[in-house]
Amino acid sequence: MKKLIAVLCVGLFLAGCSSQETKAPQAPAADVKGQRQEAAKKVFAQSMLLLQQKNLKGAVENLRASIALDPTDPNPYLVLGQLLIKAEQFTSAVEFLDQAAKTFPDNGTMFYMLSVANKLAGNKLPSVLAARRSYEIFNASGDAANARTSAMLLEELVQEAQAEQKVTDAKSAADAVKVDQGAVSVAVTK
Repeated sequence: MKKLIAVLCVGLFLAGCSSQETKAPQAPAADVKGQRQEAAKKVFAQSMLLLQQKNLKGAVENLRASIALDPTDPNPYLVLGQLLIKAEQFTSAVEFLDQAAKTFPDNGTMFYMLSVANKLAGNKLPSVLAARRSYEIFNASGDAANARTSAMLLEELVQEAQAEQKVTDAKSAADAVKVDQGAVSVAVTK
């Protein structure tokens, strides 16, 4: 039994020694993060060049790669969201920007773009809520110009909703009059 324990101890010791010998030197976590962020910046810059060259497919691939390298940088999210909106891929834009807004809950521009994407996708309430959040973020940060822009979008959305409600109310009233007239003509003919 003592031999077995001695063999196990020697085995563990050798295993520990050999694993230390074969391990490559590890960079501190901060260095790795910094390297990933630098790589992400380079990939993002490449995506901007691809956009200038009108290579949208390459730009989108690079933007996604930049996000994968550094998910803490909002710029690739914003540019990719804009590209999806410009490509009229509103559902994809909404899904993407919704996730981005969750990643950056204090980014007013992200919520503004989410509002626009929702509006274009026909999602009225989410559009209003995102515009409101955008306004709140900009207003709280003292960014009066962007707060005003968000407020104008919010006002536009509310006015559209009110106009649609008036049309719906008018149609309902017209339908009610038709029903009443039908009831009157039925009563007269009897």
